[in-house]
Amino acid sequence: MATLGNAYQSFDAKPLHAEESDADEYRNPFQRDRDRVLYSSAFRRLAGVTQVAAVREQALLHNRLTHSLKVAQLARSMAQRLLTNENFTSDLEQECHPYLPDIAETAGLAHDLGHPPFGHIAEKVLNVEMEDYGGFEGNAQSFRIVTKLASRKLNPYGLNLTRASLNSILKYPQYRKDASSRPLPHVKWSDRSRGRKWGAYLSEERDFDHAREQLSGAPRVEVRSVAAILMDWADDVSFATHDLDDYYRGGLIPLNTLRRDDKEFLDFARVRNSSGEHPLDGYNHNEFMAAYERLLRSDPPRERFEDTRDQRVRINQWISDRIKKYVRSVECDCSEDGAYLRVDESSQYEVEVLKTLNWYHVINKPALAVAQHGQKRIMRRLFQALFALVQDNAERIQTKSRAPVPITLQEIYRRIIDSGIDYGSEEEIRARAVCDYICGLTEDQTVDLYERLTGRSVARNSIFGAWFH
Repeated sequence: MATLGNAYQSFDAKPLHAEESDADEYRNPFQRDRDRVLYSSAFRRLAGVTQVAAVREQALLHNRLTHSLKVAQLARSMAQRLLTNENFTSDLEQECHPYLPDIAETAGLAHDLGHPPFGHIAEKVLNVEMEDYGGFEGNAQSFRIVTKLASRKLNPYGLNLTRASLNSILKYPQYRKDASSRPLPHVKWSDRSRGRKWGAYLSEERDFDHAREQLSGAPRVEVRSVAAILMDWADDVSFATHDLDDYYRGGLIPLNTLRRDDKEFLDFARVRNSSGEHPLDGYNHNEFMAAYERLLRSDPPRERFEDTRDQRVRINQWISDRIKKYVRSVECDCSEDGAYLRVDESSQYEVEVLKTLNWYHVINKPALAVAQHGQKRIMRRLFQALFALVQDNAERIQTKSRAPVPITLQEIYRRIIDSGIDYGSEEEIRARAVCDYICGLTEDQTVDLYERLTGRSVARNSIFGAWFH
């Protein structure tokens, strides 16, 4: 771009809603997108949302906010490295090509905005409760937040991001109805140009079409943007390395005792990756074992972590070496299938090993499973209680009469009604409003609201101590 003043005239930098130009603008449009996400309350909320374990743990663990910051940094680093290759091309118009790092960083910051309290376990509960109302998907909720729910101006709603930034957030660029009615092209799990899930609600169709429009006018089909591919790989790398770091330090993942003949772990990996809940198409267990062997030879920590300075330096260096390798594993793909990028498959198998260690030693253990059982119950009962509350007070909410419903939930409900978008039925409007509201809560807020609504803490909670209006 020659100047920042004419930046919004370009195709990729165009937002859905026109904005007044700022003669003193010192950022390019994609840097402005990044700042809008970074300064949003939806991003700040992620400090109160779990990554794997509860945010109240005494150990210093990653939460969704610190995880998102690191995903953003990794995605940006990968993009910066790609731009040093003179043969690299992307799906961006030439004018916007140099700004790929800014776009990838925004995608990393925004990728988990839609995660509900308690993470993936709550995502499953909300999907069940929303089954008849368009479903629930965390990535679709992230897209809804940046386009509909975030508060920046009275009009339009949302953050009004550029086309390229919106497209980068679409990790699974298709609707629920498309994912269920037509099979995706059969691609190997290591082909990161496509995903196997859906990631947008029909209520965001206008925003989705804007994001997915190409300069030629032809619509894209399921293939992720380059920035979305970088964000997706950065997400996996961050979970594989930073969470493993957390739980080695916490004594749950025994890096110092890993051995080549650990049959129980390898059998767990084979079943999970080839025939589990989310099997990897084309998974080769021999390649997984070879990656496991390479990691054992990469000089991981050889003693139990006791928080000495030498041990902190050692684990930091080992994790840093892994991250550098995986950042460098992204290469340009000059084929014509629209992928533009490929990620070295051997590196992807190593990341799968690290992710599987997290699953085997932490996520799949009874201590976390028991806690998640209670979290599921809280989410289910909270959703149902709020749905009934809105149903009983629908008329008063619409006429802005005083109603015993949190003000924010009332505003979300009215905003959906006033949007002019066809949500199908009054029930679906209520359900979507409740879902949107819950996905704006931290975990502490969720537990407190659940206790208030179910009467579990009426005797000890004061109206002066309420965090909501």
